[in-house]
Amino acid sequence: MYVTHVEKVREYAVDREGAYNVKVKYLLHKGVGAKNLQLRLFTIDIDGYTPLEKHAHEHEVFILRGTALLRGENREIVVGPESVVFIPSFEEHQFKNIGDEPVEFLCTKESR
Repeated sequence: MYVTHVEKVREYAVDREGAYNVKVKYLLHKGVGAKNLQLRLFTIDIDGYTPLEKHAHEHEVFILRGTALLRGENREIVVGPESVVFIPSFEEHQFKNIGDEPVEFLCTKESR
């Protein structure tokens, strides 16, 4: 069993092309014994956004706070606290903070 507190987990800037003002904490991962899934906490600061991307792994997302525009291949939708999002493999997606506070969300992905 592994137990920690979110405040003890190191935060990293998302340093990828197309990302602006985004940070991530890797809460659960292979290094702590999670063999199948990673659990990550993303923070998108005001006016920030994730890259517009698509890839093999799917995402399961739970919005904790803030307001974001979720851009998909065929639509855009506003998501906020307690919104639940599933992004299938190879679907283009981007989260953009459109509110006046940071956006925070939990996101899972396949562990590698």
